[in-house]
Amino acid sequence: MEALLAARRTSEARSVWERLYPAIRARGRFRLIEAGLLLAEGRPDAARAVFEEGFEVADLREGAEAIGDLWSRISSPDEPLPAHYDFRMRPPT
Repeated sequence: MEALLAARRTSEARSVWERLYPAIRARGRFRLIEAGLLLAEGRPDAARAVFEEGFEVADLREGAEAIGDLWSRISSPDEPLPAHYDFRMRPPT
């Protein structure tokens, strides 16, 4: 799905998403992917709601910036990444 989103093949990514079992969709990494999918579909408020509902990507490596990168695309410029999602190893820019 991430490759489809990177290639801007949003409708195909949505099709893959719809075929996933609900238990898979509920996992943290897939919630992050869902937020990216919603943003790609032009639904930033729905993407932000995923963050507000909360998720945990248990296998996200320390220093990874995927969550912060997505947050910066759905939030206002003056709104910092919530601390419980901040795994950066450097100060924010």
